[in-house]
Order: sequence, then C-alpha cells, then structure tokens
Amino acid sequence: MIESNEAPIYKHVIQWVQEYGQSGEPDQRAVQTFMDCETREAVNGLRAELIAISAGKFNDQTFDVVVGIKRRVLHSSYAAWAQLMLQWIAAYKV
Repeated sequence: MIESNEAPIYKHVIQWVQEYGQSGEPDQRAVQTFMDCETREAVNGLRAELIAISAGKFNDQTFDVVVGIKRRVLHSSYAAWAQLMLQWIAAYKV
C-alpha cells in the first residue's frame, strides 16, 4: 500500500501476533484471549494500529513477514483483516 520507507512500525500488532496470533487457534479466539489478559493501554495501542492498517498504512511485503501471508490470503488483504480484528475487539464482552 505505502512505500517501505513510509511504513510505520506496528509494535502492538507485532506483539499480538507473537504472543497470541501464533497459538494455532483462530484469530477471533486469540483476540478474546488478548482482551482477557492485556491492559487497557495495550488494547488501545493495538486498536490504533489496526485503524491505521485498515486505512491502508502498511507495506504488504513487510506484513507478509510480520503478520503472516496466511492472514492476507484468508481475508483478501491486511486492511480487511484489520477491520475484522477491530470488529472482534468492539464486540468483546467481559
């Protein structure tokens, strides 16, 4: 979407993928686990990064490595994946 020298670093997304998104369970369940375990600041940080991704502020080649090409293929794009993640976060019930 954007040039690699303009792509921001998404530390919360990277953390989510490493700590929750590689467990083998579906991303929706991983979001629920994340919401159960993390602080409001971590949730807000992830949400802000997902909003930027859903607006197209990412680099496909970088995200293929960081997030995983499987998510791009499954959801047709990282922007669509980010929108779905935002929906799951918004729908989370304590």
